[in-house]
This record gives sequence, structure tokens and C-alpha cells, in this order.
Amino acid sequence: MSTNGYLLRLFTINSGLASVVSKIIICKLLSKFTTLQYKVKPSSSFVERERVIINRNMRNIRLFMFAACTLLFAACGKQTVKIITPPDASNRILFGAEQLQTTLDKAGYQVVMQQGDTIFSNPDVRTILLTETNDTTLKKEGFQITTVGNLTKVSGRDGSGVIYGCRELIDRVSSSKGKLNLPEKLTDGPEMVLRGACVGLQKMTYLPGHGVYEYPYTPESFPWFYDKEQWIKYLDMLVANRMNSLYLWNGHPFASLVKLKDYPFALEVDEETFKKNEEMFSFLTEEADKRGIFVIQMFYNIILSKPFAEHYGLRTQDRNRPITPLIADYTRKSIAAFIEKYPNVGLLVCLGEAMCTVEDDVEWFTKTIIPGVKDGLQALGRTDEPPLLLRAHD
Repeated sequence: MSTNGYLLRLFTINSGLASVVSKIIICKLLSKFTTLQYKVKPSSSFVERERVIINRNMRNIRLFMFAACTLLFAACGKQTVKIITPPDASNRILFGAEQLQTTLDKAGYQVVMQQGDTIFSNPDVRTILLTETNDTTLKKEGFQITTVGNLTKVSGRDGSGVIYGCRELIDRVSSSKGKLNLPEKLTDGPEMVLRGACVGLQKMTYLPGHGVYEYPYTPESFPWFYDKEQWIKYLDMLVANRMNSLYLWNGHPFASLVKLKDYPFALEVDEETFKKNEEMFSFLTEEADKRGIFVIQMFYNIILSKPFAEHYGLRTQDRNRPITPLIADYTRKSIAAFIEKYPNVGLLVCLGEAMCTVEDDVEWFTKTIIPGVKDGLQALGRTDEPPLLLRAHD
């Protein structure tokens, strides 16, 4: 057998990273041997000089072979873990799988991702199967983990349940210094329906020309709001702590986020800022959605956008002002446009800051706000209901 053939048989390993590494090293070694074959000429008058070259190249070859073996043994020594997701996996299942893969990679495992075929075909490989189930015994956002042999199943009542099941495995790997300490059977789910954190888009001082609570979304007032990388870190922190809602606190956000056909002059920011707000809020709600997090926009009542109020000769807020058809129509259409444009959102309604009586509060909530939400859902053809929270005080 030729030397080249011997090396090919020695280093051909058909397994993941080891295969790639071996092929790279084989090319280097074959290159060295080719160099030797061209340089060694028995009839040459420079035999002694060529012998020195041969010795030096042989030493280099031994170093290459030592490095090759070291790398191959290291690659082959990694335990393989396969993560399987169904062909129709939701964004939340795929997010859970991605988070689990990252943790296992850092722990030193060789992770193989497989989407589509959910059959457990190789009992010699540690396999984690992620799937949603219609098991009504599980709580909403709940999950069950079972392990039999090398197969661990993470079954979620919904996509969020799968995420929380993955988080359970992530926490176990992290707390056991990288060991696959997977439970034989574990069922869990949240006790509270909504769990979240509040971020205020307000300031400690009034903006020029504005009253209390009136803070349009602009890079000048809230530069951090436009930092995508920071939002990703914050959302990952929320999901790691099993939170499913993010509350953005602002007096009247709609005039910064939507345009109304009937009231185009109500927009409270310039066109460039509006486009930034559209892009940023869409990004935030989409990233939150795949983590199972609702973005719930809070707003005070009744507050009007400054351009809208000036157009009709009104004050932006007036506690003693009765509800009027114009104000109700503007607010209802603002809410509908918001729900239609940003699907994975909810609303936190604060009544009492700028309203006259308890009777007004009830009328405003039932005849303006709720119909606005329903209008937005109808425009989308949705039959589900987003979170609609009421904070009432007077």
C-alpha cells in the first residue's frame, strides 16, 4: 500500500466535525508527501542536502500527525445530542430549541438539529424531542418532560409550554456543570396568568408645550427604546424568568405608532421618527412573540394627541370634560389601528387620570375601548382575545 493510501485509511472518519478536521489535515499531509516525492532523487549529486530536507520534513509530518490525532480524539470525544422539532414547529418551539442548542454547545456537546422527521431512530444517540400536545391536563403554558433511555420528550400544552420545558433543561444543564441531568418525569406550569415587568416611557419633567403624561416616542426623549441589541437581552432575561408580558407605560402612545385615515393630522411625530417607531415596535413585538411574551401598551384616559387637540381647539386632557362623539371616535379608531397593526399586543387601560366620574369611566371602557379592540381583531379576522387589563381608580 502507498503512503498516501495508508494516510487516507488512517484518517478517514465519517462523523461530523471529526470528518471535516480529518479532511483538512489529510490535505496538509498529502501536500508534504508530494513535496518529498519531488525532492528525493537517488541520482542527484546533492544527496546529503536532500537528506537534511527529508529529516526536517519528516519531523514536521510527525508534528502534523500528533496534532491530527489530538484534534480527532477531541472531536470524537464529544457526546452527540440530537434535538428534534416537528415539521410544522411554531416560532416558539424553534426558539426553545435554539436556546437549548446554545446551552448544550457551551457545555461541550455536539448538537445535531433535526426538523421534520420526529421518529426516534437511533437509540444510541441522546435525543430531545420537542412537541406541542393537546393534553388538557396540563396548565396553559405548562409542560411535561419524560425520559426513557436516551429519548427525552418535552411536551408543551402550547408553544410557551415548550419554551418553559426547554428552560427547565437549560437550568439543569447549567446548574450541573454541563451534565445531562434530565428528569425521568416532570410536570409543571405557571400559577399566575400574567407575569411581567414594566418599562416606563415617561420622564421626570414635562416636555415643552406638553402636560403631564404626554411623551411622544422619539429618539431624543427615549434613545434606549431604539436599541435592538439591548431589547434582545432584556427579552431573554424575561423568558429566563418565565415572564410572559412586558408593560410599556405611556400617556398616549397611539399618535406615535399609527396613522389614522380619518385623522391624518393627529400624528404626533415627524415622518422619519414615525417610520423608526413602526420598525422598532414591529421588531419588539415580533421578538417578544416568539418568546411567548405579550407587549402590553398602557395608556391614560382621556388624553388626546397635541396636533389633534389643536386642530379642533381642544385641550389634550380635561378632567371636567364630558365624553363627546368626536373624542370617542378618535380614540376607538386609534385603538383599532394599533391592534390591527401590531398583532401580539395587549392594552392596559388606566381610567381616572383625566376623566370626570365613575359613570364616565364605565361608559368609556365599554363603549369606546372594548369596541376599538374588537374592530382591530375583526380587521385581522381573529377570534382570539388579546390581554385587556383595567386599572381603575378615581
